[in-house]
Amino acid sequence: MTSQRRSAVEVSLGQRTFSSLVLGTGFGLTGAGTVMLGVLLPTISQKWGLPDDAAGFLFFLQFLGSSCGALLTGSNRVRSLMTGYGFLVASTCALAFANIHLLFPVFFFVGLGLGMAMTATSLLFSDRYGDDRAAKLERLNFAWSAGATAAPVLILPFLQLTNLRPLFFTFQGLFLLLFLWAYLRERQGTPIPNSILDEARPQKAASFGAVLPLVILAMLAVGVESSLSSWLTTYSHRADLLNAGGAVFATSLFWLGMTLSRLAFSTRLLAMIGRQRLLHLTIWCAVASVAVLIATHNPAVIRIASGLAGLSVGPLYPLLLSFLLDRSSRGWIFAVAGMGSALFPWLTGILSVHYGSLHFGLIAPCGAALLMVVLRPLTLRVASSAGTRTPLDSKVKSPDLLGPR
Repeated sequence: MTSQRRSAVEVSLGQRTFSSLVLGTGFGLTGAGTVMLGVLLPTISQKWGLPDDAAGFLFFLQFLGSSCGALLTGSNRVRSLMTGYGFLVASTCALAFANIHLLFPVFFFVGLGLGMAMTATSLLFSDRYGDDRAAKLERLNFAWSAGATAAPVLILPFLQLTNLRPLFFTFQGLFLLLFLWAYLRERQGTPIPNSILDEARPQKAASFGAVLPLVILAMLAVGVESSLSSWLTTYSHRADLLNAGGAVFATSLFWLGMTLSRLAFSTRLLAMIGRQRLLHLTIWCAVASVAVLIATHNPAVIRIASGLAGLSVGPLYPLLLSFLLDRSSRGWIFAVAGMGSALFPWLTGILSVHYGSLHFGLIAPCGAALLMVVLRPLTLRVASSAGTRTPLDSKVKSPDLLGPR
């Protein structure tokens, strides 16, 4: 390789690294934007007198919008990224002036922007890092979890103000900066080499019947994650009405657990344990931690169980996403999986109103985790009978992605 060619490669790698750093930061901001509604829910519910089923419908609309955004993400990743951030700039500005009637449709468009931005970013990373996809997606989702972890603490000072407009304008400004980055730099950026794209694409498309069980597992994993993140602030606040900071702290512990687990499994620890074993372990731990949340009324135990739930749930979606992207890089995967984030928080609110307690509402995420226990071995059998590689046993080129069998 000549010195000029070597220099060009180094520049290209440097640009890609810096681009990934900015996109990862933006991904962290979308994590903060996703959990914003859950943190603000006690304030919003009190201001407009929303019952739990109406509050749950807010979550449904936001996450339905997110699923639609994933579905609308096209093959032009950068254009979808710009569109997503554009929706977020407009919708966060609208939130600053929304009344009770506009609140519901505006949160749908918040979700739409989040869905497009997150899906486009994930697919960009999948294209760029084909062989190292699982570890890179764990790191990307670590950035998302870091944003979600910091959000409750950073939002808390805004809750002391007379209105939430400064918070919404802050989000608007940050999303505007990311839109400008995508427009000015990513749109003019160095294209991904064809050799990398060829390696990133699945070698052979799996049948729909083989992929569907994995998509359902991903939908359930997202449902557990979104239900807990959406309702933990309210749940902890009702257990300790005099300590609003403690309620926010429970949500922060949940996201801290998610962040730490995703950070841990973006290293060689994932290869040492193995994807199958890790998936099996974390599903059972998720069931146990949510069961503890349902059983207890003690604020201290709620906070501990929140942290343990975060540690358990954290690796689930990135793991399942890496299996799915081995077979398809289409946006419909994110859309179908994202339906779990729309349905389960809403179902939690409906059960809470029906039975008169949010303890019963948390049966929804607990039931989703139990369904994952049932479906995990079924996924293996369906893939085997379909004549495809077993999704949870997929061989990958990089030895860092899969532990010993």
